[in-house]
Amino acid sequence: MHGGSGLAVHRFLFRAALAAGNVFAWVIVFRVFYVAVRDLEVALAGVVALYALSHCISFVLTPLAGRALRRGVKKTLLLGTVFGALAFLLLAALFLADPSRDAVFWAIGAFAVVQGVYRAFYFIPYETANAGAQSLTPIFREAAIALVPALAGFVLTEYREGPAILFAACTALMLLSALAVARRAETYESYEWTYAATVRELFARKNHLATGLFLLDGIQGAVLLLIWPLAVFLLVGSFRTLGAVLTATLCVAFLGRFLVKKFLRSLALHSPFVLATIVFSTWIVKLAAASPAQVLAVNIAYTSGTSPVRFNVDPHAFEQPADGGHFIDEYTAVKEMGLSLGRVSMCILFIVLLLTTAESLAFATAIITAAIAAAWSVFLAHRLQKAVY
Repeated sequence: MHGGSGLAVHRFLFRAALAAGNVFAWVIVFRVFYVAVRDLEVALAGVVALYALSHCISFVLTPLAGRALRRGVKKTLLLGTVFGALAFLLLAALFLADPSRDAVFWAIGAFAVVQGVYRAFYFIPYETANAGAQSLTPIFREAAIALVPALAGFVLTEYREGPAILFAACTALMLLSALAVARRAETYESYEWTYAATVRELFARKNHLATGLFLLDGIQGAVLLLIWPLAVFLLVGSFRTLGAVLTATLCVAFLGRFLVKKFLRSLALHSPFVLATIVFSTWIVKLAAASPAQVLAVNIAYTSGTSPVRFNVDPHAFEQPADGGHFIDEYTAVKEMGLSLGRVSMCILFIVLLLTTAESLAFATAIITAAIAAAWSVFLAHRLQKAVY
């Protein structure tokens, strides 16, 4: 298989697996915890703590993953892919077997750990930015992936073994994606920094604007990809409805983002204040959602009014990879670590709020925090651009 075509197929299959499993995995983990402890705040705190653990592991391992690229980009990519498949395999095995309560918690903990390893090592060659055009047209590819959450929600609702089927399918898709690049020629990256140097660059005074921006984006990522889906699930109470809302959001927002961009361009509204107001507003309207239809409306408003590239979000795969998951240079690792630090910080704040206040206030505070982070990040990005150019 041609290198570019193989990468395109790999990314399509891998992102489809993430679209099916990323959000639902954490929601199902929450349900498992809730059934075990019968305490909403404790169950929410438990799943958020595991999410934070996953990103702590990613933070620690990312510099090592960067240096592993010197031994082969394909090797590192395949390693990350296998760990991603293993994470979902652990959940599939959990629902296929009938384990003891202790074994359930160990399996879920292992899932979080392996997810952290996958995130650290999954760097993809930069040429995948253009590889999609060689096999699947972008519109068809994104439309196909957009349908996956609805299909996942249907499987979880209609089949008694739904979780096992879903996570086994995610595992299979990831392993198939590995085969798509297995015969690709090996390439190498020159990652020159040591582990200590990478950490120093993250906290270096000269990089304080960039690091602050990464932290703010990570805060938004934790709310967008974990806390908000949990809130939506508690509101709609159904995997089928959650999947349908996610799919409808992605399908409609594709057009909405184009119209919003065209509207802003026609008005020449490029000031940081205007852009900050828009992204702040798209977060705040989430506080008004009280039904599935309202959730859909605010999701569309958010997805249409924000730039996935600027905020490092892949909305179809429910991921937030630095530089779109592509390794550009050593600063990609720094960026990934900053994003992880922001996510962990938000998780800690949310856990404290859950254990000291009502869950509704904790969710509302998380959304407001993300809104402030989004607006602040616009001003930081503007300052950083001026400092560079």
